[in-house]
Amino acid sequence: MAGSLPRGWAWATTVALFLLMTMGNIVSATGSGLGCPDWPLCHGRFLPPAQAEVLIEFSHRLKAIPFTILLLITVALTWRRTTARAPRRLSLVLAALVIAQIGLGAVTVLLKLPHLVSTAHLVNALLILAGLIVLAEGPRPPALVPAKVGRLAVAGLAALLLQLALGGYVRHAGAGLACPDFPLCSGSLLPHHWESAVHWIHRWLGVLLLGVFVHLAIAARRTALGGVAAAAAALAFVQVGLGIAAVLSGLAVPLRATHAVVAYLLWATLVWISVRTGRWSAVVADETRAASPHLTGVARAS
Repeated sequence: MAGSLPRGWAWATTVALFLLMTMGNIVSATGSGLGCPDWPLCHGRFLPPAQAEVLIEFSHRLKAIPFTILLLITVALTWRRTTARAPRRLSLVLAALVIAQIGLGAVTVLLKLPHLVSTAHLVNALLILAGLIVLAEGPRPPALVPAKVGRLAVAGLAALLLQLALGGYVRHAGAGLACPDFPLCSGSLLPHHWESAVHWIHRWLGVLLLGVFVHLAIAARRTALGGVAAAAAALAFVQVGLGIAAVLSGLAVPLRATHAVVAYLLWATLVWISVRTGRWSAVVADETRAASPHLTGVARAS
């Protein structure tokens, strides 16, 4: 018997991770990444000094504790409640990614925020978030939607992951104002140096992704996923607007922080849509077939 996965625990872990990522984004937006310049202690103490930057960074570290505990519970319950190999393997992959995430966080601090390591830290968090959503939603029978919706969602995920990685690099490399105007870049159509080139690519890839989200919403209209796809397209418009406003405001902290949080929400929503189309059914194949083999076959044929 396949058994049932701990979906409630997986969703609780997902929420905890989203809050952890949001706090990490606040750390970055406020320039508090080295508020605790050592690891695992903070200024050589278990309890850090009461300074704004220190407390912001230390709060991020503290939020990692409940998330890690929830993840371990989810992994343990997955192995206890189901004998299906696919979700068990996914839970172990998630545990390995979390171990890697802790290591990346430590290296980021100890090496004084290297751009590529900080960006890898973000990308790894996004992969964990996606895996948790797959684990939580994968066992459900997929929604009956045109196959085009699933293809668009997966293609959008690949492009969005690249976009978020570029955004992370722009943020950590301090290139947020490498193109300080919009739609031009320092008064020119094309960038002039490396940092402005990365910023420029990130900017216009975001505009292209807006088209993907609109296309997805149109393809999913009048289906079970139509409302969520339309909400994702609306979020994409908000995200582009926030990006423009952040640049024109000189990277105001509230705009910069909100821009990143909306990006994480877009990622989570698109992952969820792709899972509900059955595109990740192989990851939890045993559970999906056990739940409803007929509906899965219909969804694949549509």
